[in-house]
Amino acid sequence: MELKTWKPLIMNIILMIIFTLIVVTVNLKMSIMEIDLNYFILPMFCAILFGCVITYLFMKRIRYLEKRVNEKTKELKYHTSMDELTNTYNRKMGLKMLKNHFDLSRRHKNNLSVCLIDLNGLKFVNEKFGRPKGDELIRNVSEMLRSSIRESDMISRMGGDEFLTVLPECDTAGARIVMRRLRDKIKAYNEDSQKNYSASINFGISESSYSDNKTVEYLLLEADNKRYVINKRKKEISHEKPHVPKKNKDNVLIFKLWVIVL
Repeated sequence: MELKTWKPLIMNIILMIIFTLIVVTVNLKMSIMEIDLNYFILPMFCAILFGCVITYLFMKRIRYLEKRVNEKTKELKYHTSMDELTNTYNRKMGLKMLKNHFDLSRRHKNNLSVCLIDLNGLKFVNEKFGRPKGDELIRNVSEMLRSSIRESDMISRMGGDEFLTVLPECDTAGARIVMRRLRDKIKAYNEDSQKNYSASINFGISESSYSDNKTVEYLLLEADNKRYVINKRKKEISHEKPHVPKKNKDNVLIFKLWVIVL
């Protein structure tokens, strides 16, 4: 039982003892009274004892309700700040945490790196194999991302297949090492998996130092632009077709006529 529950009970017991001592003292000094005060002490003692028990039960109920309220408050905070699918921060909380890390990096004159990560092929997996498989892919990649960073780093699911990773006290070279580590884990995942699809990512990195004039908005925009450029290059390479020269129909026709004449 906690101290807050015992407090009213102890106060009632003390008051009961004080009252009993007063009545006994009065009884000893006023021996000329015809009424025996002992008949008065016993009912008052029982009344105060009953009050103590009621107070204890009431305070116990109050503590139980306070505990439930705290649990519900924590649950509400979790749902308003976390992404339930990946158990990472949601977009709103992720941007708030980014601002906090950015302010701390400026205050302590440290570097800060931001990574925007795209999970490729999620739409294909959802349409071909169903949304549960797509959710499974998101969870697996988020777990691999979590195991690739430090405890001081932050992950946020910005929505759909997009993740934000904040790396305090880390420059661009360090962020690339983290992304390389993540890609190695994804490669091993694809090799070990028996699924009919594979996971892959695109990312953009932006770095801030205490000496530049970058803002949080600029960091996100820069990382997004770099991610877009990398994604565009990959699409151009993957969809590029070898150039095949067109046949000249006129030259073919002249050649056939020349053969006939001969």
